Amino acid sequence: MLRNYLKIAYRTLQKHRLYSLLNIGGLAIGMACCLLIALYILDELSYDRFNPNYSRIYRVVEKQKQADGIYDVAVTPGPLAASLKKDFPEVELTTRIGRWSGLLTHGRQAIEPDKMLIVDPSFFALFDFPLLLGDVTTAFQGPDEVIFSEGMAERFYGKDWPYKHILGQLIQLNTQQTLKLVGVARNPPSRSHIQFDVLLPFKWLEKNDEWSMKWNSNSYHTYLQLRPELTNTSAGLEPFAHKIRNSLQRYINGDKTQLMLQPLSAIYLHSKFSFETDWGKRSDIVYVRIFIAVGLIVLLIAIINFINLATARASGRAKEVGVRKTIGAQQLNLIGQFLGEALLTTGLAVGLAVFLANFLVPLFNDISGKVLQLPYHLGLFWILLVGMTGVVSLLTGLYPAFILSSFRPVTALKGIVNAGKGRSFRQILVIGQFVLSVSMGIATVVIYKQLSFVQTAKLGFDKEHLIYLRLKGDLRAKAWTFKQQVEQLPGVAKASLTTSNLVGITNSAFVEWEGQAPKDEFLMTNMNIDQDFVSTVGMKVLAGRNFSAQIPSDTSGTLGAYLINETAAKRMGWTLRTALGKRIKHWGQDGLVIGVLKDFHFRPLHVAIEPFIFRYQPSNPYFNLLVKTEPGAIGQTLSRLAAVYKKNEPVSPFSYGFVNQDLDAQYKAEQRAGRIIFYFAMLAILIACLGLFGLAAFTAEQRTKEIGVRKILGASIVSLVALLSQDFLKLVLIAILVASPIAWWCMNQWLNEFAYKVTIDWWLFALAGSLAIGIALLTVSFQSIKAALMNPVKSLRSE
Repeated sequence: MLRNYLKIAYRTLQKHRLYSLLNIGGLAIGMACCLLIALYILDELSYDRFNPNYSRIYRVVEKQKQADGIYDVAVTPGPLAASLKKDFPEVELTTRIGRWSGLLTHGRQAIEPDKMLIVDPSFFALFDFPLLLGDVTTAFQGPDEVIFSEGMAERFYGKDWPYKHILGQLIQLNTQQTLKLVGVARNPPSRSHIQFDVLLPFKWLEKNDEWSMKWNSNSYHTYLQLRPELTNTSAGLEPFAHKIRNSLQRYINGDKTQLMLQPLSAIYLHSKFSFETDWGKRSDIVYVRIFIAVGLIVLLIAIINFINLATARASGRAKEVGVRKTIGAQQLNLIGQFLGEALLTTGLAVGLAVFLANFLVPLFNDISGKVLQLPYHLGLFWILLVGMTGVVSLLTGLYPAFILSSFRPVTALKGIVNAGKGRSFRQILVIGQFVLSVSMGIATVVIYKQLSFVQTAKLGFDKEHLIYLRLKGDLRAKAWTFKQQVEQLPGVAKASLTTSNLVGITNSAFVEWEGQAPKDEFLMTNMNIDQDFVSTVGMKVLAGRNFSAQIPSDTSGTLGAYLINETAAKRMGWTLRTALGKRIKHWGQDGLVIGVLKDFHFRPLHVAIEPFIFRYQPSNPYFNLLVKTEPGAIGQTLSRLAAVYKKNEPVSPFSYGFVNQDLDAQYKAEQRAGRIIFYFAMLAILIACLGLFGLAAFTAEQRTKEIGVRKILGASIVSLVALLSQDFLKLVLIAILVASPIAWWCMNQWLNEFAYKVTIDWWLFALAGSLAIGIALLTVSFQSIKAALMNPVKSLRSE
C-alpha cells in the first residue's frame, strides 16, 4: 500500500510541476536555513563542554556594592583561590588566570603573543588542556618556566617542531628575564572561552610582583571545581553559594563585596559585567534566541507555503477523491495517501536542503565568523534529519489531508466544492507569512540604523586618521625621544604619549575628593597622558585649561594637576566652574582639578559615559603613542613610522592599529547578527513570494473564463491586473498593520541593550511595508499580466 501511495504521489508531482517546484523549493530553502542556524546555535551552546567536569566548574565573580550602585565584575583578588581551597572543604580544586604581555625572543626569533596568560599548576587538572610535550605533574613547579601552545611552538620552531628537541630551551621575556620551555599544550579548542598562546606560572608573577598577592589586587579570574556530591542537585549547591557570598569580609574588614558563582557552561553566553573585566572569548545569549526565532520563522513560512498551495489545489482533486470514495476508499486511506505525498515532497525537500546547506556553509561561515560544517559522520545528524522529515511532513500534510479526504463523493463528482472556508484559511496563512516576513524586514532596518548610529556617532573626540603605536622594549625608556622623531615625519599632524589607545580602557581606581561624603566612593577610569593629548585626539576643554609642560605643578611636586570629564564633575557634586581648583587624591597623589573636558565615549555605546580622570606624569611609563596623520597620507606615513620604530627598537615587531577600526570592532556581535538577519529576512520574503506566486497562478487559472468575458466587454489590461492583484495586496497591507507593533516591541527590547540608541521612526515601518508591497506586487503582477494578455477566445474555451 505504501508503495502505491508513493507511486500516486510521484505522478501527482509530475502532473503539477510548477506547484511541485514551488513546494519543494520553498521547503528546501526553509529547511536549509534551519540547518545552518541549528549548526550556529549548537556551536554557541557547546562552549566549554569539552571539559570532562564542566558541570562542577565555576568561576567566582564579584558583586561590588558602591555608593552609587552595584557593579558586577569578573575579576577577584590574587589570594582568593588559595583561601577558598583552604577554608571550604566543598572545594576540590582552584586555579587563577591572569593576563600578561611581553616580547618573547629565542635567537633571532622575536614574537609578541596576542594571548599570554598566567596560571597556577592546577590549571591543567581543572581544565582539559593536555600537554603534547612535557609533564603536567611537574610543570610550573618553578617560577622561571613557560609553556607554548602548538601554534606558538610552530611560530618559533617551524612546522617540524614535534621532531626537534625543544624542551628545556631558554626563552627571553622582554629581553630581561630568562624562562625555560617546559611544555607544549594542544591548541585550545575553538569552543573554549579560554584561549592562549603562552602560559606563565603564577610563581613567576609572585616573584616579580608582590602586589599580585594582596587582597586589593582585583585583577585575576578565579575558578573552582566542587566535589561531585555538591553539584548533583541545586539544593546542594545553594548552601555553598550562600556560605562563600560574604567570605571576603574575613580578609578585608568592612568589605561589602559579595562573591557569586558563575557556571563554566554559562560564561561564554551569559557574561555581562559593569567593566571590561572579562577578557575571555564571549558571545551573547540574546543573539542565540534571536537566531532560534529567525530559523523557526523561515521554516514556518515554508510550511505555510505548502499548506496554502495544497489547500488551494484541493478543488482540483475533488473528483479524484469522489471516485476513490465511490469505489470503497475510506477516509483513513485517503489521509494516508495525502500524507504519503507530503512525505515524498518533504523527503525531496530535505535532500535538496542538505545540498543547499552544504553549498552555503562557506558563505555562512564568512558571515557568522565561525568554522562550521555539516556533521555527516554523526549518526545523530541523520536521526535528526529523519525526525525533521517526519515532523515537517505531518505539519505540512495533516491539514490538507483532512480537507481533501473530507469531500463528500456526490458533491465532489459533480465538481461542487465549497472553497469559502478554505479561502479564508489561506488568507490567514498569507497574512501570517507576511507578518513574519515584514517583522524580519523591520528588524533588519532597525539593526542597520543602530549600527550606523554607533559607528558614526560623535564620540567626543576625532577617531579618524588616528593611529596608535604600542611602545615595546626600549621604546618605553626613550618614549619622549621617539615622540619627537615621529613629530618631524612628513604626514604626521600631531602625536601624544598615553597609557591607553582610547579603546576598551580597563584601568580604574577609587579616588578621594574635596567635599566627599562619608562612605561615598566610586571607581574612576584613568589615563596618564602628555600635554598634546587633548589637541591630538580633538577633545574639548569646557572649563579651565589643558596640561602644560611650562607649568611645573602640572607634572611634579607634592600637589599635582588633574583633568576630569563632565560626568566625573557631576558625580562629585560640582558644576563646570566650581570643579576648578578642587582637590582630588588619586593613587595616593594629591592634585587640583585644572580643567573639565567635554564627555567622550571610551566604552561601547551599550553603556553610559562613566567618570574619567587624566593625569600628566612624565616620569611614569607610557605604553602607546597616538599619532594623528594628515588626510590621505596614512599609507606613506605608516612606512615612515615603521622605519623610525625599528630604528629605536630593532627587536620588537612594529605594532600599531587604527583607533576607528578598533572602535568599530566593538560591535562585531551586532554586525554579525545584522548580516545574518538581513540574509535570512531576504530568504523569508523569497519563500513567502514563492507561495504568493503559486496562489496567484492558481487564482488566475480559476478565473480564466471571467478574464475572457471581461476582455470581450472591453476591460483593459491594467484593470485586469488590478482586479487580480487587489485581494493579495489587501492581505499584505493587513500583515503590515499586524507586524508593525510586534516588530516595534521586539526591537525596543533589543535597543534596550544600548545606553545610546536610535529612535524607531514611523518611516522605518513605511519603508519595510513599501518594500513588502512592492515585492508582493511584482510577484502577483507577473501572473496577473500573463492571464490578462491571454487570448479571450482561448480563455472562454478552457475547461
